[in-house]
Amino acid sequence: MDIRLSFLSIVLILGLGLQPALAQDDLFQKGKAFFETEGNCVDCHRLNGRGLPGTYPALDSDPFVVGDPKPVIATVLNGRKGQLGEMPGWKDKLDDTQVAAVVTYIRHAWSNKAPGVTPALAAEIRNKAK
Repeated sequence: MDIRLSFLSIVLILGLGLQPALAQDDLFQKGKAFFETEGNCVDCHRLNGRGLPGTYPALDSDPFVVGDPKPVIATVLNGRKGQLGEMPGWKDKLDDTQVAAVVTYIRHAWSNKAPGVTPALAAEIRNKAK
């Protein structure tokens, strides 16, 4: 009986350890689908994440995108005015899970290898702006 309990404990521990990885992969896939839908991010930032030089900023290999995730989340939520124009905010169109999905995708797509974010972090950033 001790062996069965030990085996069950190991299975549970390993299974729980996989949950965050699976959740991040799910967010990545959802973010990719949203990003690549016409009328969303892909229109400006392109499928390859390189934008259009001089017109729309690149997300691939961008230190801002792979740095502290909080400003990236704030940008998706509230938009951003920059040298190349203005990105619209998505706070009224995306819930916290969708924001986390898009940010997770852009932080880990192409040559970017930054960790993903959680819906809880997106909610925290959204609530700070209120």
